[in-house]
Amino acid sequence: MTQARTTFMSTVPPWECDAVDHFTVGFYFQKLEYATATALAARGLDPTDPGGPRMTRCQTRFDAELRKGDVYRIETAQLGSNLLGHALVNAETEAVCTRFHQSLSQPVPPLPMPTGAPTPVDVAWDWAEGGADEVDAPRARDGFWLDTGRDIVTAADLALTSRMSAHVCVLRFSAAGEHLRTRIGMTPGYARERNVGFSTVRFDFRHKGDATPGVPLVTRSCVARVGRTSLAIEHRLSRVADGAEVARLSQVGVQLDKARRRPAAWPEHIVEAARAMLPQVNGPD
Repeated sequence: MTQARTTFMSTVPPWECDAVDHFTVGFYFQKLEYATATALAARGLDPTDPGGPRMTRCQTRFDAELRKGDVYRIETAQLGSNLLGHALVNAETEAVCTRFHQSLSQPVPPLPMPTGAPTPVDVAWDWAEGGADEVDAPRARDGFWLDTGRDIVTAADLALTSRMSAHVCVLRFSAAGEHLRTRIGMTPGYARERNVGFSTVRFDFRHKGDATPGVPLVTRSCVARVGRTSLAIEHRLSRVADGAEVARLSQVGVQLDKARRRPAAWPEHIVEAARAMLPQVNGPD
């Protein structure tokens, strides 16, 4: 058991659900940012300080769905001087739906527990040991990285610190994933006809840089791995003008049968198209 404190409580409104009819990953990260701000404030830190602790990496496991109308809370525990663990708990069933292993840009004081008995959270955090290590994914040849998003930074993209927030990066990656999967045959029409969708099970998000309002952005994505029901994707979000990377995401998900709420096998034509796009690792420069 890990001792934690409640840092966020809410419900899932319909407008925060996606085409798979469950809580969309971008809004998970919005609530994670709110929980982090609450945890920093509990330490006496100013969550609006641009020079304060900032999330640099977050490994995430999505273990169970949250759907429209569900109620939940986030419990936060300190795992190290610059490491926080967040458990998103279904408040009806008490099941841990999602686990976040979060690295911060600088050490923070110990998280004080609330008055009375702190909340015990039964979460195995050791799955993410070494989560602060920086390990780059294989570099794909240029032909395998596809442009999957183009847009511009707006004032609404800024977090409490007036820097670009993680959750708007994740929303961009979600849209980019739709474009990439369309290229391998999982088109919107295919998904509607077969009543399937793409459901994320793991994330490895890294915040690399920043961008200010008015700056054009490009998202590029590639297929990293394909299985019987699963697909792994790499995403990179960069500034157009200088190519500086803002964020990256390694994403693993499954094709979801929306009626059965279970993973479904890919048809052969999608597997073949995905395999044809697998990156070839460059040799030494």
